[in-house]
Amino acid sequence: MFVCIGGEPDSDWAAQTPVVRDHQGFLVTGLDLEEESRRATWPLKRAPYYLETAVPGFFAAGDVRRNSVKRVASAVGEGAMAVTFVHSYLSTVE
Repeated sequence: MFVCIGGEPDSDWAAQTPVVRDHQGFLVTGLDLEEESRRATWPLKRAPYYLETAVPGFFAAGDVRRNSVKRVASAVGEGAMAVTFVHSYLSTVE
């Protein structure tokens, strides 16, 4: 049995930030930012990390992210991945 409690992201807070959302309100991350290049300007020479939003060092994981699997186990895994990406990001910040 699978129970879906909600399918809409709670991302209204992002409207006042440079974080890019798609037409459904999901946060756009990683390589998906290339598709949204008309609305997102990536300021760094490197490509965004997989879970990174249009704001370098700001990561999104789980159901709020566009193209996520929308399952608890996947969200937990993405959260663990985000920690690794944060470490990578912090190691490059001067």
